[in-house]
Amino acid sequence: MFSKLDKVEGLLKEVSELEIVPRFRNLKESDISQKKGGETVTVADIETEKRLSNLIKDHFPGSYVIGEEKVAIEPGLLENINPNEMTWIIDPVDGTNNFAKGIDTFKCMLALIYKGETIAGWIYDPMSKSMLHARSGEGAFLDSARLKISVPSSYMSDECIGTLHGSKGRDSDVVAWIEKNRSKLNVVKTLRCAGADYERLATSKTQFSLYTRLMPWDHLPGVLIHKEVGGYGACLDQEEYRFNSYEKSGLLLAPNKDLWMKIKAVLFT
Repeated sequence: MFSKLDKVEGLLKEVSELEIVPRFRNLKESDISQKKGGETVTVADIETEKRLSNLIKDHFPGSYVIGEEKVAIEPGLLENINPNEMTWIIDPVDGTNNFAKGIDTFKCMLALIYKGETIAGWIYDPMSKSMLHARSGEGAFLDSARLKISVPSSYMSDECIGTLHGSKGRDSDVVAWIEKNRSKLNVVKTLRCAGADYERLATSKTQFSLYTRLMPWDHLPGVLIHKEVGGYGACLDQEEYRFNSYEKSGLLLAPNKDLWMKIKAVLFT
């Protein structure tokens, strides 16, 4: 079954061309709504997830497929993931707010879990047609170009910049520490799209990121890709980020473990 993974890129491209691209800057007011909790959702999110789910099930029989929009309706789906099953996690339009506002920074993301581990991840840009992808132990690529992370001399270096995502409604203590100490690091604005921020990490345009909202569709592809380019990432308790880590207080990514430890110390002391 894993031999068919080469087909996944084509599925992402096909679905994006049918469901996402035609709707960009062409949404009606009725195409945009709010989910429980106030998050924006569009018809493109819903239809992309539906079509991609069906295609995955057709090409990979026996797979379990869940996505952000399905979980919004049935939250218990996350708790019922069987680690031993072949499970696909979809973020149909990552950066929905950008998409809905006509800002062209959004992605279509997909991750594959097997035996509890993320074994493959894809981050597709429907506008530029570029594909960031990785398989566990095989490296990470932007289209056909293999990526390797660059390591700055120190976290204080001008070459070490990053993003801090202190999401509302998350661990208030962690968010307070971030706000207190963010000026001690070279922080740049987020792109308001996890997939785009992970692309910056993977291509060494940024060197670190801290997230406090840890839903699997936002992070599974990017964490694997970051690891495969040579980076180091872990939750703030130093446990590996996994599909069931969404209740943890934070996820930090850095070029290596030494810089990870130093950045964490700067932020939380």
